[in-house]
Amino acid sequence: MRNAVLISLVVFLALPCTQAFAAEATVDSKISSVMVFPDSCMVTRIAEAKLAAGRTNVVFADIIPAVDENSLKVSLGDAPGVKLLGAKLKQEYLELVPAQEVQKLKDQIRQLEDQLRREQDVRRVLADEKSFLDSLRFFSQGQLPKDLITKVPSPAELDGTFKFLDARLRENYSGMMESDLKSRENAEKLDVLRRELNRIEGPSQKMKRSIVVEVDAQKPVVCGVSLSYLAGGASWHPVYDARADFEKSEVELVSYAILRQTTGDDWQDVDVALSTARPSVGGNMPYVAPWILRPLQVFAERAKGLGMMREAKMQYAAFEKDEMTAPAAGAVPEEQFATVQEKGVAVVYTIPRKASIKSDGQDNKLPVSTQTLKASFEYSTFPRAVPNAFLGSRVTNAKDLQLLGGRVNIFLQGDFVGTSSLGNIGPGEEFDLYLGVDENVKVKREMVEKKVDQTIIGNIPSPNRKTDFKYKLTVENYKSRKVKVKLFEASPVSEDDRIKVKINTVAPKPKEENWKDRKGIWLWELELDPRQKQEATYGFTVEHPRDMQVEGL
Repeated sequence: MRNAVLISLVVFLALPCTQAFAAEATVDSKISSVMVFPDSCMVTRIAEAKLAAGRTNVVFADIIPAVDENSLKVSLGDAPGVKLLGAKLKQEYLELVPAQEVQKLKDQIRQLEDQLRREQDVRRVLADEKSFLDSLRFFSQGQLPKDLITKVPSPAELDGTFKFLDARLRENYSGMMESDLKSRENAEKLDVLRRELNRIEGPSQKMKRSIVVEVDAQKPVVCGVSLSYLAGGASWHPVYDARADFEKSEVELVSYAILRQTTGDDWQDVDVALSTARPSVGGNMPYVAPWILRPLQVFAERAKGLGMMREAKMQYAAFEKDEMTAPAAGAVPEEQFATVQEKGVAVVYTIPRKASIKSDGQDNKLPVSTQTLKASFEYSTFPRAVPNAFLGSRVTNAKDLQLLGGRVNIFLQGDFVGTSSLGNIGPGEEFDLYLGVDENVKVKREMVEKKVDQTIIGNIPSPNRKTDFKYKLTVENYKSRKVKVKLFEASPVSEDDRIKVKINTVAPKPKEENWKDRKGIWLWELELDPRQKQEATYGFTVEHPRDMQVEGL
């Protein structure tokens, strides 16, 4: 029995130790695609690994950006008999700084900087020489005609003068060209060396990162490995071009993505997708806290300023749904624009062409989508806050597009006229598209009368003060076509029983007196022919205690 146990133990020890120790294969990987979020990115690397029979640790070395280990995702090719066992992030702190390599790069950078300074000196000398030769040429052009009066220069003298100037100017031009080419070449080399030095000395290189993928193969085989991970240092935000066509009653809305990245890796010929998701925000609902009101002291002047700011913002929501507004057309199919796909709570735009994005933090503009919106153009104005008329229209977003908030570049009839802004717009959502201020629609608000009643009874001042006000609102159309204008005004509203407001006259009567349930907000809807002017007037009386100062008057 003891002999049988001993034989079994010997046989077990003689078996290959493939289960206890795994082979290691370091692969050369490249970035194939990137999913960019508004505040991070998902990077996908691909590689081919030569696997021995048994377990192998496939090592993706020199991972520069900080990686969220929880986001690791690995997929294998279709090689038979290969099974994925797991993946992990490996981090090692570098104790030794590659001083020799750093010093070598610094010496090369210093040499190139010296060469650039020398080329600057050369160009300065050549520029001085060019100025001197130009002065000789101008002198000879003026002097030779004068000399012809007293003497006739010989053909050899004329030919020598012109040949001298021509030869020297050619040499000067060639020298400038050669110096410019050298400077450009040295500047490019200097940029590469500086980036390499930053890569070595930067904080991302104080820690060496690698991702280890453990696989098991039944037999030796070459297998493709795809690895994805979430990293910081990348972002994108939208910017829009809105091109209005008054003849067609349309607005072409083109959206672009402004993408920048500083991950430490240059993205060379990669597939780029843009997502509206924010993985770094998290998926938990915030704590539901009670709403507590506490006394707050606010200075009158500051409160007045804040009130005017709120009033100024009202015009940005000044368009109501118009029955004449047609539904928006779908996105125009263009090959250069992204395809759109809804994934869960996010929308993903896939850029159709590969892109190269350097890790330098510079803006890269990529086309995302385009759509043509049917528009019934009209103006809105709130002259109490801003004495301008804002052109815009109520439009409907395409059903398959989500628009993030961003800047809008406005083009009217092909000409750039300014910028506006756009909020977050969901698929199929109606929204107000503002196209900026139109100086050809003039708006004015003026006080035409103010009268204070301080009646004294029996030489005793009245306890109350009455003030009569009268205002006039004017809208003028200097355009060559009829325009619609929504004119807003805020009539005074009292929030104190001691302050009494009486509206005396309003002409013409506004279409709405409490617009959107906002007390005291009046709305007139006007149509003006070319060169037509329309006015609205109103008067009111405010009565309050004599010793009270009323905010807002």
